[in-house]
Order: sequence, then C-alpha cells, then structure tokens
Amino acid sequence: MSDKISELLTNLKSKDATIRIKAAKNLGGLGDRRATPELMNTIKENPDVETRVAVAEALGKIGDRVATELLIDTFKRDPDKKVKTAMLMALGELGDDNAYDLLYNAILTEKLLVIREAAIIAIGKLNNKAVAIELQEIVLAEKSTKLIVAAIKSLYLLGERKAAPMFKELLETSDNATIRAEVATGLGRIGGREALTPLIAILKKEKDENVRNSIVISLGRIANTTSVDSLIDVLKNDESPIIRKSAAWSLRRIKVGRISSVLMTQLDKEPVEFVKQEIIASLGKHKERKAINAIVEVLANSKDIQVRRAAAIALGDINDKKAIEPLLTTLETDTSVEVRKYAAWALSKLKSVNSKEILIEYKQKEKDDSVKEMIQTAINTIENAIKQAETEAAKAEERAKKEEYYYF
Repeated sequence: MSDKISELLTNLKSKDATIRIKAAKNLGGLGDRRATPELMNTIKENPDVETRVAVAEALGKIGDRVATELLIDTFKRDPDKKVKTAMLMALGELGDDNAYDLLYNAILTEKLLVIREAAIIAIGKLNNKAVAIELQEIVLAEKSTKLIVAAIKSLYLLGERKAAPMFKELLETSDNATIRAEVATGLGRIGGREALTPLIAILKKEKDENVRNSIVISLGRIANTTSVDSLIDVLKNDESPIIRKSAAWSLRRIKVGRISSVLMTQLDKEPVEFVKQEIIASLGKHKERKAINAIVEVLANSKDIQVRRAAAIALGDINDKKAIEPLLTTLETDTSVEVRKYAAWALSKLKSVNSKEILIEYKQKEKDDSVKEMIQTAINTIENAIKQAETEAAKAEERAKKEEYYYF
C-alpha cells in the first residue's frame, strides 16, 4: 500500500473530525479500493455525522460494491437525515442493483423531501428501467420542483426514450423555468433527432437564460447539421456570454465546413475572454489551419492565462508546422506555468526534429517540474519519430535492393 494511502488511513482514525473528514475526501479522490475496508469500519464505528457523510461520499467515488450491504444497513439504522441521504447517494454511485428495492421503497414511503430526492436521483444511476413508469408519474403528479427535477434527471440517466414526449410537452407548457431547463437537458440526452424541432422552436422565444443554455448544450449533444444556423445566430447575437460560450462548444461537435469561418470571425469580435477560450478550443477541434495566425496572435498577446492555454492546445490539435516557432517562443517566455506546459504538449504533437535541441536547452533553463516533464515528453516523442523514420527508411532501402536484385 502506498505511503499516501497509509497516511490517509491513519488520519481517518484521528480524534480530530476535521482531519478525518479531509482524509475521507482525499481517499475518495484517489479512488483506490484498498481503502474500502477502513472506510467501512469508520462508518460502523464512528458516531460523528459529518465523518460518516464524508466516508459515504468516498465509498461512492471509489465504487467498490463490497460496501453496498453496509450502506443499506446504515440507511435503515441511522436516524440522522444527513447520514441517510449520504447513504442513498453513495448507493447510486455504486450502481449496484441490489440497492433497487431499498431505493424504490424510500421513494414511496419516506416523508422527508431531501431523502426522497436522494432516492430518486440514486435509482436513476442503477440502470434499471423498471422504475421508469413511477418516475414519470412523479414528474406529472408531484408538487415539489426538486422531486420533479430529480425524476426528470433519473429518466434521462436511464436513457428512457419513452419519456421524450413528456419532456417535449413540459418544455412547451411548463411555467417553471427550472423544470424547462431540466427537460431541455433530457431531450439532448434521449430525444435524438426528433428533439431538434421543439428545441430550436423554443430557443427562438425562450427568455430564461438557464433554459436557453440547456437548449444550446442539448443541440450540441445531438450534433445535427439542422441546428447549425440556430447555434451560429446564438454565437453572434445572444446577450449572455455564458450562452455564447455554450454555442461555441456545441458548434465544435458539428462537422460543417462553414462553421470554422464563423468561429474565426467571431473570435475577432468577441469581447469576453472565456467565450474566446471556447471559440479557440473549437477551432482546434475543427483542425482549422486557416485559424493558425489568429490563434498565434492570441497566444502572444492575450492577458488571460486560460485563453493562452487554450490557444496552445488548439495549435497542438491543428498540428501545423507554422505553429512551431510561436510555441517555442511561448515555452521560453510565457510567465504562466500552465501555458508553458501546454506549449510543450503542443510541440510534442508537432514532432519537429529541428525543435529537439532547443527543447533540451529550454528544459535545462525551466524551473517548474511539471513543465520540465512535459518538455521531456516532447523530446521523447521527437526521438521516437526519428527512430520510426529511420526504421521506415531502412525498410524502404531493403525493399529497393530486393527489387533491384529481382530485376536483374
């Protein structure tokens, strides 16, 4: 067992609740199943509510179904609503169908809204469509927005296509923006091409920002050329930078030639940096070589670190030799560790033999270890490319000799 996990497991037994909770969260982040037994023991032995909640969350993230029975038993025995809710959410993350009956009964019989909500969300993660009818009934009959939204979410997590007509109707008729936003998301997940017409129609008249954003993202998930004009209009004209950013992301997922020119034009006009960042990323994914000069200019002049980082990544994605010199300049001079690191990453994609000696020099000068590591990755990639080229040349020479032999 690694020293890191051993240290965290020791901290899990600390008398200080803050230390225990931090250890549980870190163990969950590591996702190592070797921590499962001690986490389970902590649930059994530690009476502190916040510790038990943190441990349940960690077990859910680790995903070891050995913990299912304990989580079920703890839900049944523990009177605290925060603990009970945490156990249900963890069971959902485990995705073990052995928890189905417990979750189903909790939906039907529990009185506390927060527990019913957790059970509804969790049951959608079990991939058991037996509950789909009950979830649709909750959407239609419940008064609580939280329970309705939880049921909608579970239906699209289950991939229940039979719920699509109900989603369409709610998108058109509900006066609750939170519900409209969730069914718009659901249509993007399960609606397919049939959802395009209602989504586009509502987008034109929808006033609520969250709903419009959900629609734009769903159009990107469906990724059909029918929605291109609507998404371009949003990118150019929507007042919300959040929605313009989502439109740039959605256009990234649709492969139509004219999208790149629209993105390049909008890059010059866009006043908000995080929208520029998304536009640049989309140009990279479209591998638009005509955008290299514009992206290089952003890389050199933007004051926003995330925008420069996106520009470096995009140049790596486009993979054009014209980007080599600007990337080397960035690697040498940029003040941001993140930007330098991704400039090195982009150079690893370009595999320029002529960059090798410069990269070796820059690695010696570089002070940050993560950037050094990425520079070494670029050097290794170039060396591998050289070896491969030499191997191919040797094979070609051998074939030429054989052909010459057979000819004579």
